[in-house]
Amino acid sequence: MSGFSLLEMALALVILSLMMGWLMTPLRVQHGLQKYQQTEQRLVAAQQALIGHAIIYHYLPCPDTDQPPDGWENVSANQTCVDVEGVLPWLQLGLGATDAWGRFFRYRADSTFTHHTQWFSVSAAETASNIQVVGEFGQLTSGPSRPAAIVLSHGENGLGGIQSVSGGQAHAMAAPTHPDEQENADGDLTFVDKAQQQAGGSVFDDRVVILSPKVLIQQMVQAQRLP
Repeated sequence: MSGFSLLEMALALVILSLMMGWLMTPLRVQHGLQKYQQTEQRLVAAQQALIGHAIIYHYLPCPDTDQPPDGWENVSANQTCVDVEGVLPWLQLGLGATDAWGRFFRYRADSTFTHHTQWFSVSAAETASNIQVVGEFGQLTSGPSRPAAIVLSHGENGLGGIQSVSGGQAHAMAAPTHPDEQENADGDLTFVDKAQQQAGGSVFDDRVVILSPKVLIQQMVQAQRLP
């Protein structure tokens, strides 16, 4: 029996490579979906942990503004937050540090809900917060009862986020290019919450969870922490 020629072996390798590519593509897609599902679960857990923190202490935690982040809130001497936006204080909330891609969660809370001695009341359920969220078609989805806080993952591309590095270090990711991702990383009061999309060569894949003040206050009333 004669052996394979070099041409036959080359063709066999090409076919094998194509077959492996076809097999690996669904696996990559499945792996990506798992990452998004894990991140969504962590965002919901963060939302619930914030409610639990408010029930116990009667205020939301301040953001972690240390560089690199250490998982604990940063509070000024006057009991207000050092900054209104930073990293979710994961250790304080008893959570994992990052999303499924190893980036810290961005966190912003309105000052009405974070003051450690001037506690918020039932009246804060309406118009207390200045945070705004833009929805799928550009409309504001959060007024008049604007979010008490938001927690945000910068998604698979991570642009605008902070990457956790072993040994307690971190490094800033590149700046986003999609306008909606730029909005989520610019430190202002407006955030975008919509499905993943592509505009030209840039992708929006941020994931946002909103803590509604009505939900927060309802949970605190139910726990007999308000009024």
